[in-house]
Amino acid sequence: MTTADTFKNIEELQQRCEQYEGISLKLNWDMLRQPSSAGDTEWLVTYEDELLVGFLGLYGFGSDMEVCGMVRPGYRRRGIFTSLWNRAQTIINRNKVSTLLLNAPAASSSGTAFLQTLPLQFNHAEYQMKWDGNSMVSSDVSSATGTVVLRPAREEEAHILVELDCGGFDMKTEDAAEQYELHKQEGMQENIMIEMDGRPVGKMRVWTEDNESWIYGFTVDKKLRGLGIGRSALLQTIERERKNYNGVNLEVALDNPNALKLYESCGFVIQNKQDYYRYIG
Repeated sequence: MTTADTFKNIEELQQRCEQYEGISLKLNWDMLRQPSSAGDTEWLVTYEDELLVGFLGLYGFGSDMEVCGMVRPGYRRRGIFTSLWNRAQTIINRNKVSTLLLNAPAASSSGTAFLQTLPLQFNHAEYQMKWDGNSMVSSDVSSATGTVVLRPAREEEAHILVELDCGGFDMKTEDAAEQYELHKQEGMQENIMIEMDGRPVGKMRVWTEDNESWIYGFTVDKKLRGLGIGRSALLQTIERERKNYNGVNLEVALDNPNALKLYESCGFVIQNKQDYYRYIG
């Protein structure tokens, strides 16, 4: 079986699980589809009679790792996910992970039940948001106090992107640099530089598949926040994706009320909630 065949099976399993529980699983497809040589994403599967019944993904972010998985309805309570979790320990130990986070949709009763069997501490929660199409984009784009322009980031600007990630997400320089290189290898994401009055002031990444675009790594220089830069950049991105007939999605942590307020003011609405737990075993 080819990797492409396995991915088709994973997609089918995801759809089956999401429909069964009315949830949205965060499988990080942008990372999952990257070449295996990139090394920051690994996955495990379980088949029974040629039917995919279990999946577990491990996603590296510098020295941190996130884990998400699923088991086909009708095959649960048979130890399938426990077996996948036990197999994953070799990968986790090999990568010398400093912080291990397990995530599950807040509305998933099966995911919550499994997480309760592990030594975990609640870490944070995120909302997955989608633009609902009711924003008056064209009248709001020029709301910043200066001229905000979006353009593709140039290779020689990698250090600026890394610096912005460090300031925006409290990342170590080495972790931000490693993450930049990994995303660069994916080749499916677009690094966008945000300029105001001709100088870099922020950045974002945009990943698109099946007419759905996701905004990641969106940040504005801390010293320049409150000037309308983020709002202008968001609305310009929405306008661009609308013209390409793409939906627009993003994620925001619940402990970031300023960002949540910004996104809601730009027309994004909450679709799902993901809970993250830190492994302390």
